[in-house]
Amino acid sequence: MVRSIAPLALVICFATQSATAGQIEYPQVIHTQYEAVDQKAGGHFVLWSEREKIFYGLDQKLFPGARYVDITQVTPSVGSITLTYVEVRTVGSTTSDYLYLAGNVRFRVSGMTLKASNFPAGGGMSPNGQ
Repeated sequence: MVRSIAPLALVICFATQSATAGQIEYPQVIHTQYEAVDQKAGGHFVLWSEREKIFYGLDQKLFPGARYVDITQVTPSVGSITLTYVEVRTVGSTTSDYLYLAGNVRFRVSGMTLKASNFPAGGGMSPNGQ
């Protein structure tokens, strides 16, 4: 009985040892770029920051469609607030709109495709499904 318990105890000891994780390097920078599928109509882009919503493409007269959206999110250090920089080029404009936000920012994109990202491959957040 002792002979069968000893190997089991060794397996449990080795299996429960904590793995050493690599240090997260700061600043953390996440960059994504979306481009409208139809360049003439543009895509839809909605951004939520705290209690504010910013729309592009909801109604062509009030909120023109977005030709492309370039998002950069920076976390400078451990526990710091994330800074978000957004460049939006609308269909009818030759200049971009720039949004600078701090804190929790969420966004929804439709009618656009992911063109560039620095996310690791395989998570669905890299271009061309890689």
